[in-house]
Amino acid sequence: MTDNEHKYPADEFDNPPSGPIGMHRGNRSLAVRIVPYLVTIVIAVLLGALAWAFFSGAFNSRTDASVAQSSSTAAESSSSASAVDTASSSSSDASSTDASSADASSTESSADATASSDSSSSAEESPSESSSSSAAANTAAQIVVYNGSGVTGAAASNAQTLENNGYTNVTATNPADYNSLPSATTVWYRTDADLATAQDVAAKLGVSQVVQAGNISSDVAVVLR
Repeated sequence: MTDNEHKYPADEFDNPPSGPIGMHRGNRSLAVRIVPYLVTIVIAVLLGALAWAFFSGAFNSRTDASVAQSSSTAAESSSSASAVDTASSSSSDASSTDASSADASSTESSADATASSDSSSSAEESPSESSSSSAAANTAAQIVVYNGSGVTGAAASNAQTLENNGYTNVTATNPADYNSLPSATTVWYRTDADLATAQDVAAKLGVSQVVQAGNISSDVAVVLR
């Protein structure tokens, strides 16, 4: 049929453009159609990997390791702090001990020095007292030695001992009344001025008892028992 034979006049639809127009689209390429499937597969793989890691313990292991490392670090810090405190305490105790030892040593040194000083003073005083007693003894005093022991020659022997020690006025005799004599060997002295002489006589004869007797006729009397 020719254009002249058409019933209707020609319009725009009688000469359509080449290729589809409007709702009619051409076929998409293979790459464009595969991309959604690839994205879905990748997401599924990632989700599966995350689920496997969580339920298989890998995630928990990393978490536990992190917690353990934190705990270990805290423990080391605490140990270091404790060590520092212990060292400080030990240093303080050592300082206190050294100070106490120094004080004790100082106290002992002071005590030793005091004791030495006292000993020296006593040693110096003792000879002085002995010298005073010896110097105060009157070797010219009248001394009578009574033999109340019943041993012949006892009075003479003791009198000789006194004479050998410098006494010049010594007499040996027997007592007139044995009943009035003391029970033990005694050195009598008449006055306080004769005390030093009586003590020296007693020391020379080894007599321990020295008694004052104001009624004796001599300065010093030795009664042998």
